[in-house]
Amino acid sequence: MSTETSLTSSSVVKSSSRLFSKNHAFSDKPLFKDADILECDHIPDQVLFRDPELEEMAFLIRPGLRGQRPANIFCRGLPGTGKTTCIHHLFAQIREASQTLIPVYVNCQQNRTAFAVFSTIYRELVGHAPPSSGVPLRKLVDAVAKALQSERQSGGKSGRESGKRSERQAPAQSQRQNQKGSGRPVLLVCLDDIHHLIHEGTDTQILSSLLRIHLDYPGCRVSVILVESDLALDISRRLDRSVFSSLCSEEVFFPPYTANQIRGILRERARQAAYPGAISPEILDLITHRTKSTEPGDLRVGIDLLKRSILRAERAAHTTVTEEDVAAAYGDARLTHLRGLVSVLTEKERTLLSVIARMVEESEIAARKRYEEERKYREYRERGERGEYDGSSGYSGYNGYSGHGRSEEDGGSGEDGGYRGYGEYREYLEPLPPTSGRIFSRLQEVLAAGHYERLRQQREQREQGDQREHREQYQKLQPQRAAEPQSGELAACAEPEPGYHTGRNPHGADASMQGEQQHPEHHLTETQTPEHEYSELHHPETETETETEPPAHAISYTTFYELLRSLATYALIRITIRQAKGRTSEVTLRYRASDVRKMLERR
Repeated sequence: MSTETSLTSSSVVKSSSRLFSKNHAFSDKPLFKDADILECDHIPDQVLFRDPELEEMAFLIRPGLRGQRPANIFCRGLPGTGKTTCIHHLFAQIREASQTLIPVYVNCQQNRTAFAVFSTIYRELVGHAPPSSGVPLRKLVDAVAKALQSERQSGGKSGRESGKRSERQAPAQSQRQNQKGSGRPVLLVCLDDIHHLIHEGTDTQILSSLLRIHLDYPGCRVSVILVESDLALDISRRLDRSVFSSLCSEEVFFPPYTANQIRGILRERARQAAYPGAISPEILDLITHRTKSTEPGDLRVGIDLLKRSILRAERAAHTTVTEEDVAAAYGDARLTHLRGLVSVLTEKERTLLSVIARMVEESEIAARKRYEEERKYREYRERGERGEYDGSSGYSGYNGYSGHGRSEEDGGSGEDGGYRGYGEYREYLEPLPPTSGRIFSRLQEVLAAGHYERLRQQREQREQGDQREHREQYQKLQPQRAAEPQSGELAACAEPEPGYHTGRNPHGADASMQGEQQHPEHHLTETQTPEHEYSELHHPETETETETEPPAHAISYTTFYELLRSLATYALIRITIRQAKGRTSEVTLRYRASDVRKMLERR
């Protein structure tokens, strides 16, 4: 038995080794030296090209090291500009240098409710998470305040980091404790991607509880760092007026990285992650160009593209990364940010985004058709001017074509109709962005169609269930019907089953026809089956009761525009106000419509 087991295990090892052998196009020499350097959660030891922003934030936070309340900070910048990395870098330094200032990082994309935010703060202060249910929010806030007060009484050594400091930090800790205000711990909370809280409507409750906690709990000092990636979001208008007046934040702007800065960061990451010679300067320039070409030049796309390119090279058994590896990896890396945004959308937001993407595709198809018509028309006019064929024949349908330039019917010369006016009507050939009114109408149609489709499926399931129930009941009644007496004399003395008629009345066989006349619905005809008989007897209401369908599912225009603004907050669409015959809004996608639909189809 042991021999068979050893043979089996050895065969498994051999088969596993064959899977990763050179026959399966895996390189014997790995290109990765430390793949964790290219992970999205990696915090570098040195943040490149963000010294001014780090110094400004450190200056605003420095009072917290002395037990004073730091200034509230509002970090703004496009996605992939280093905001979160700088905050993690600062928080790591604060944890090493101070016990007075307690930093807490909250990802609002994952924690959108007040309970989730305060649970994260509680876990940082106490060392374990609170119960997931059965605890009111007010009680959780009270527990956070008491934990902060206990930090003050114990000099910052309660629960969260007791016993975690090394002995070499003890002199520095005692020196800080002797400083004035060292017994006043301050809570510094970073709310990353604050627009998620604004969309959920929990921003006012969370910020008000944090910024005014000192009113209910004396001695508790809290400052916040708000991080936002949507430059179009006006936080002064979206936040409650009382909350915004208590905030009084200092803004720190993170500009987009330049091409040279992107190349410098990618070069440093590649030096730490891959072996020397794995990535040539030409390939690094190609990855930098691809990163800069993405909207809005997200550095995370470049880091992910670098990682995927190395993986592709290892898969193809290349000793260095080639242009083919970068081209193959670019399709996946380009959609990294889009994939993350689509994954957090609600069902209604996904439906609205799908409607917009479909309308944009329809507009692009119509624009291509207009361009093809314009090309044919210009070709026809040029041939006519060269005398290749008579202008009255051939594309005669274009003689009255007034979409581009002036035709003879419009008072033009006819010779330059649609040709010289091409530059003036260039916008006509571009895709027309859908307006908010058209999107709202299309969304209503899609929601109504989905509603009636669900009703149809429910009706089919209900009918199938009823038929299955009737069949089961009929099968149960077959033995009883077979056991009934067949002769007329025994049938006259027998009692019928409740709810069923035997076809004869109690007066004997001579009255059978009379019973059939009194109860014609119980008499089986040639077109009726016993199963049909059971269905009619036990469900007589099906002949008279009509099913009333609920009205089609619809949303108000106010709700629709809130969903539209939510997609704009996620930087998935751009809303532009146009003044035509009336005030309207044009909606454009920030990504390709085909890519958006591809991400939406993935569940």
